Amino acid sequence: MTQASKGSRILSVVSGTIELPTMPEVLVKLNEFLADPDATAADVAEVISKDPAVATNILRIVNSPYYGLRSRVSSLSHAVSVMGFAVTKKVALKAAVFTTFGKQREQVQHFDPAGFWKHAIFTGVAARTLGANSTVLADTFGEDLYIAGLLHDIGKIILLERIGERYLTMLRRSVAARRSELDVEQEEFGFTHADVGSVLAIKWFLPEDLSIAIRYHHAPSRDPFHRSLSSLIHVADQLAWRCDQPSTVGTAQAGQEGDVHAAIGLSPERVEELLPQIEEDFRASEMPW
Repeated sequence: MTQASKGSRILSVVSGTIELPTMPEVLVKLNEFLADPDATAADVAEVISKDPAVATNILRIVNSPYYGLRSRVSSLSHAVSVMGFAVTKKVALKAAVFTTFGKQREQVQHFDPAGFWKHAIFTGVAARTLGANSTVLADTFGEDLYIAGLLHDIGKIILLERIGERYLTMLRRSVAARRSELDVEQEEFGFTHADVGSVLAIKWFLPEDLSIAIRYHHAPSRDPFHRSLSSLIHVADQLAWRCDQPSTVGTAQAGQEGDVHAAIGLSPERVEELLPQIEEDFRASEMPW
């Protein structure tokens, strides 16, 4: 079976089992405008203004020290002009993800929503920091790496929200057997959280390398297209677990593949050297809650 046919089968199985969330309206409209060569910053700003979460994030980031502007930006159209369309879309994606999936809910056995998002953010921060120091990924925009890390486990949230009882039963079985969720998911559902997250990325028309990295973040050696990115997310995910930021509670950490460091252009020793910086950047990051 070819990789394309395997991908189609997984998409079919996941879509036939789970009702995936539709893309937030703000992203739908942004995609339309960004595909229009005649679109202006004012057009994009009008779309953003209809989503308070996205608008707030745009203004917060454009006024951050990163841009070093001398005067405060209060106009969305000015913010879009400063940031550019591509960065604006990425910021909108992050805000839309938290709006769609980041709603507070009570902790249940083996799943703590706040802990899940801390894991996601740590992985995103780690991916960005490692990528900036990588000989392979240094030219990749850091925000792209952060988003890949942020979304790598989004399939777990979808499983919890769409087939909650089955998912929690799977988690209990995983904990009792001291086996990684990945193996138990495959047995219980016929697919994994990585497959679910990848299908969501496809449904939301996110970049192909992102959907592929999500799918293969536990097995980058099987990634036939973007192995360096899936390897980076694999290493960043492993670091999050090591630093006591697991995505689920009481479950066993999935194993690390042995040849991922060469794929990202960083030795294990260099990754260890960067770990204090990653932890500091994580502590300084703004949590969505």
